[in-house]
Amino acid sequence: MNDFRLLLAAFLILGCLIRVEAEPETVREWKEPPADKTAYEIRQDKNGYLVSIEIERPRPAKTSAELEQVNPGLLTLLPGLEGMINRGEVSECYDMLYDRKVRQLKGGYFPTDHNFLDCETAMDLVHAESGRKVFLLQADMDVVTDGVDAVRAAKVEDYDFARGSDSFLPITKYGWNEGSAPPNPFINYYPQALKELEEVRADLIKRAEVDKGAIWRRMLETCDEQIRIVKSRGKGSSIQTWMKSSRYLIATEDPFVVLPMSWFKVATTPGTGDLCAVVYGGRVYPAILGDSGPETKVGEASIRLAQQLNSQASGTTRAVSGVGVTYLFFPGTKLSSGNLNYAEWRERTIELLGEIGGVSSEDAVHAW
Repeated sequence: MNDFRLLLAAFLILGCLIRVEAEPETVREWKEPPADKTAYEIRQDKNGYLVSIEIERPRPAKTSAELEQVNPGLLTLLPGLEGMINRGEVSECYDMLYDRKVRQLKGGYFPTDHNFLDCETAMDLVHAESGRKVFLLQADMDVVTDGVDAVRAAKVEDYDFARGSDSFLPITKYGWNEGSAPPNPFINYYPQALKELEEVRADLIKRAEVDKGAIWRRMLETCDEQIRIVKSRGKGSSIQTWMKSSRYLIATEDPFVVLPMSWFKVATTPGTGDLCAVVYGGRVYPAILGDSGPETKVGEASIRLAQQLNSQASGTTRAVSGVGVTYLFFPGTKLSSGNLNYAEWRERTIELLGEIGGVSSEDAVHAW
């Protein structure tokens, strides 16, 4: 019963969001059955007044024609993909993703159309002749800003553009240790920020005690939320240990992509550091699988990569809203740890594409 009340609250909030972010409105029909009970009688039923909710869950694209439709020129650029896709299997990751999205809905959280419908398909492919395995994701592209490497950028201020995102983290799943290196600048930043927030909080408590209105009470709630975020993102023992032990990718410098954390546990999916060819607009962008992300979201790439597809991309502006980006992951292709030789990434990507039928022109493969 509580789920229905949560869903109702979500609908009331969503009504505002829909008008801002989606045209036409995404709730296609409101049904109001005949009024045959009084308010008292409905209350006595203890079932609330929200009777049912119907959603449209997408099926996965399965054919080369469907993928060509959303990413025109894909099969001309990579002609070997056509047969692989038509013989391929939809990955279990696709249902895992949408199962979690539906659980979100049942829990009362209603994302926008964009965030719910961000995945066109996820497929396990194998080239008939070479045997090369490929994990294909067809999705949109949101922007990731994570990662800190003090060897290349030693000051907190060096990450100001990346920190414009509300979700910035000072680490990535892909990390490496090369012995002595400058300390991660965020090791001390978060404890200092927490100390200052707690000082602000103490002042807000005093003000709220004097002024019984909502202003300082609401400011206190905001401060508490920021304290929670700081503790979760940078003050916890695990993240402090990770910051001290390794160097990481930098979203503004390194071309990498992200998959949901649970997908890494599926046998047929790629692993951290595996190479990925991102295909969009008739070009191929070499990258690696560099980080794990939310369980209900796909199609995320670092700022460095995202801005090649859309120069306006940032921590607050996505690169591609439609599901027209093709991500081709090559499981088991991780180069040596900490290898940031982009020329080698490109060369190896071209070799891997050759194992699945080749690319129509190597000039279409971006050089970082």
